[in-house]
Amino acid sequence: YFFTPRDYSLESEYQKGFSVKDLMPVASSGVITARDRFTIHHSAAEVRETIETFLRLSDQDARSRFNLGADVQNWKVSLARKDLLADGPDYQRIVPIMYRPFDRRYTYYTGRSKGFHCRPLEKVMRHFLAGENIGLVTIRRSRDAQQNWGEIFVSEEIISGATAISSLDINYYFPLYVYPDTDSGQQNLGDRSSRKPNLNMDIVKEIAANLKMKFAHGEEQRGNDAFSAEDLLDYIYAVFHSPSYRETYGELLKTDFPRAPFPQDKKQFRSLVKLGADLRALHLMKSKELNERATAYPEAGDHIVRWVKREKDKVRINKTQYFAEIPDVAWNFHIGGYQPAQKYLKDRKDRKLTLDERRHYQKIIVALVETEKTMQKIDAHLPLRTS
Repeated sequence: YFFTPRDYSLESEYQKGFSVKDLMPVASSGVITARDRFTIHHSAAEVRETIETFLRLSDQDARSRFNLGADVQNWKVSLARKDLLADGPDYQRIVPIMYRPFDRRYTYYTGRSKGFHCRPLEKVMRHFLAGENIGLVTIRRSRDAQQNWGEIFVSEEIISGATAISSLDINYYFPLYVYPDTDSGQQNLGDRSSRKPNLNMDIVKEIAANLKMKFAHGEEQRGNDAFSAEDLLDYIYAVFHSPSYRETYGELLKTDFPRAPFPQDKKQFRSLVKLGADLRALHLMKSKELNERATAYPEAGDHIVRWVKREKDKVRINKTQYFAEIPDVAWNFHIGGYQPAQKYLKDRKDRKLTLDERRHYQKIIVALVETEKTMQKIDAHLPLRTS
């Protein structure tokens, strides 16, 4: 029984689809650090500097220097030190982590629980350290009553369980591929030929039968009459970005892991796969669109973000410097619980933006504009049965 009215008249139609959790059975929350400010940083150099300083200090001095607070059951200063020293430390363990949409940061990852990280969720994260992979990021239930459902993103790196697309909910991660067992925390131990799709083959077979297509176990087997694991990911990614789908099933999407309808026919499936692939390329910062157009950053200065203030189509970061040509659609765009065009800069207040960060922010704006355009195209290929 809910404390607010909810419309479940479309539940029977919605339930005919398949859940992300059923489709991709290997999954977990993202990395739980228990001390984000201490363990996650904007650059690999900052991670190394933090660890080197931490290891030079006593437990008491380190607690004060890094504002670590009191020990808790699953995270203690002494255990973090022990975890780091177990490997030397080995700075090859510094890896990128998706902290928020379009916000890549860095951490030191050992894969051992109750160490530098409270819960590293090695059983899932290792599949992103063993070789190339793609993962779907979502939540199980949304506590954000103010926004329409939009808690969906993709990543090729390990993710933060507390912040990836929502700071109100646990962020879950679904790898598209799983690799054979490898030593914890090591990178590049696997290769593409050793991985297997993290897919429920009963659902895959039902989709293949409905479409009169075959499932291609390798990307080289894709064709007009065969679809791959990435095609299936792109299909559901497109569905979950449909404005009509979100509006029609908004209340139901907030109650459990999202469900997608079975594709109706090959033509619809192929159209949605193409649009989903376009979105995925935008969100992974691999789209050609990002290199062809960018916002302006015309003035010289020290590049320090002293404030974030929007003036018409400009976003000013200090007295002399600003990003220009920032349209409303990008500035106000939500992904999960965040507005990336605003959050990226606000999280860097009092920091100097590097050249890479300035260029990255310009690409974020283009990605958000193109995402909105692509979302509108998706609706034309997704007629909803609501009765």
